[in-house]
Amino acid sequence: MVIVQIAPIAKGKVIVLPEPGRVRVLQELGEESSAWTILSTLRQRAADSRQEQSDASGSIQSSAGDEIEDLFHGWESQNPVAYPDREDTQPDMMRADGPTSRVSGLEKGAAIGDVTLCDPRLSKLNIRHWTSVDISDDLAAKCISLYLQTDHPLLGHFDPELFVSSLISEEHEYCSSLLINAMLYWACQMYSAIDPQTDALATAFCVEAEILWTAERELGHDSTLTLAAAEFLCMGYLGQGRDHAVLAYLAEATDMAGRMGLFSSEAQGSSQETRTFPHLTGAAKAAHMYAAWGIFNWLTLMSLFYHQPGMLYPSSPPLIAVPKGPHVDTTETSLVLPAEVVSWVPAYMGDTFPYLCWFWTIVREMTWVYYVGGQTTLGSHGSLAFAEFKFRELLAWTNSLPPQLLSKQYTPHHVQVMHIWFHACVLDLFRPFIGRKHLRYQRLRTFASNTCSPSAICATSTAQLKKLIVNYRLNYESSKVTILWHTALIYVANAILETNPKDKDWYTYLLHCLYGYKSLSQSWRVAKSITKGLLSLTIRKGGMSSEKASQILRDLDNNDIHQMPGEIRATFMLDLDRALSEPDTATVEYLANQFEDNVIMERYTNLFDKNPI
Repeated sequence: MVIVQIAPIAKGKVIVLPEPGRVRVLQELGEESSAWTILSTLRQRAADSRQEQSDASGSIQSSAGDEIEDLFHGWESQNPVAYPDREDTQPDMMRADGPTSRVSGLEKGAAIGDVTLCDPRLSKLNIRHWTSVDISDDLAAKCISLYLQTDHPLLGHFDPELFVSSLISEEHEYCSSLLINAMLYWACQMYSAIDPQTDALATAFCVEAEILWTAERELGHDSTLTLAAAEFLCMGYLGQGRDHAVLAYLAEATDMAGRMGLFSSEAQGSSQETRTFPHLTGAAKAAHMYAAWGIFNWLTLMSLFYHQPGMLYPSSPPLIAVPKGPHVDTTETSLVLPAEVVSWVPAYMGDTFPYLCWFWTIVREMTWVYYVGGQTTLGSHGSLAFAEFKFRELLAWTNSLPPQLLSKQYTPHHVQVMHIWFHACVLDLFRPFIGRKHLRYQRLRTFASNTCSPSAICATSTAQLKKLIVNYRLNYESSKVTILWHTALIYVANAILETNPKDKDWYTYLLHCLYGYKSLSQSWRVAKSITKGLLSLTIRKGGMSSEKASQILRDLDNNDIHQMPGEIRATFMLDLDRALSEPDTATVEYLANQFEDNVIMERYTNLFDKNPI
């Protein structure tokens, strides 16, 4: 037998591989350079071999339910972070929309209206120095604070300590009027869940940010502050359902990052050189680290969850170090990216951002291969071997997470969202193979389990996403404020509508998704269009009668007079299955606009009839 000593990482433990099949395993890992991927594979093969020996007399089950059971029993001990213990969660829709919560992304134990400033210096804010929009210092401080403690741990567009210091001292080295107006365009949309009248302020901040943006572009000056402003404008237009400008600002930010040497994209080719910035030190270096990884992470997220024609994709990650706090010990967890301590990281940031940088670096190659047609040494575009390789990398990433980043019921909200992104990514990774019968149930080569297939992996991640959705909606007030987690709602809704026969609890989880968007629609106009699109998709999939869908749509309509009127644009994918073959008819916008037509088709034809409720 082969004995692999794991030291010092596992502190003396060994992995024992049985004689049969050891050569095949070593051949499969021959080209692998990631120590964590090799370690994860060896651990899994040893565990699977023991499982096979104990189950040798049993028959192989092929149903989806048996696959899930096999995966939980086979993977749980080796990948407990990705697949924690299952527990039956009975959703309570009344409680999920209730006014109280045990844990809040705003402040632990606080109701959504109780916004405590995350930094006491914000109480000294003089907002008139930065904007002409008529907003009080107190409200502006609350909006900025809400963004900083809710979304910034996940986005990291700038160094938060340098930003707040410059904001309050009215210095312009790490803060600018353009950045403040662009950020408040986003933050006021968030805050409208607390005070609906701030939605009008969001539009006013957008107008001023556009004016400042035009003036800045005429000067042609690239900076980390202008880069962050472009990201906020992109995000703000996306959330407000004004999709026409999203790709434009995304392209502006990508081109600017390329000119600054932060990273490269496929649009730039080899014309831009990614730099390490060895001459920078101190605050200037920290500002560039956050800027580089903030735009890279955001662009990769957009390319995965919002991919559409015209989207740009990173062709390489930044070379500059990842910013981390002084208390983040990467020696024990083996953060594979070079990291550098910044002077001060606020407590609300936690330790999530450095590990998200690693996560999006893994995902970047997936989007490059799947959506740009890039080639790898593992085979052709979208090959199952490539998917298995990336899955191994993702599992290795989860196994490296420190205890404070594990998916537990009461971890910080940004940890919950990080795990949501992980499982959504796994679903996208194996989605192309679910529709191919010869690949759907094909066993992955580096897993000894006979039922470890794309179908089983997707079923398992869907089950985890369901659990995460219920926990996040029940226990985190931030679920009503931030839209960064909504990908889980789209992915779970798609999964339950594609399952035939449907699970007994499918309708309950569909309602969780729909009512999740109802809560989000108080802040985000685009959520209304997604809700209508999901109901349209449900009718088209034969899961719901037109009468029932129309009734639910009426119940969900907030009819908020404070939100800006007009058409809602949303050209990202909603029908994830059809997106693989007919993307033009799979968008949020298309499906929402088809709702009335689908109602008529369901009512007067049998085109969609599959025993709708």
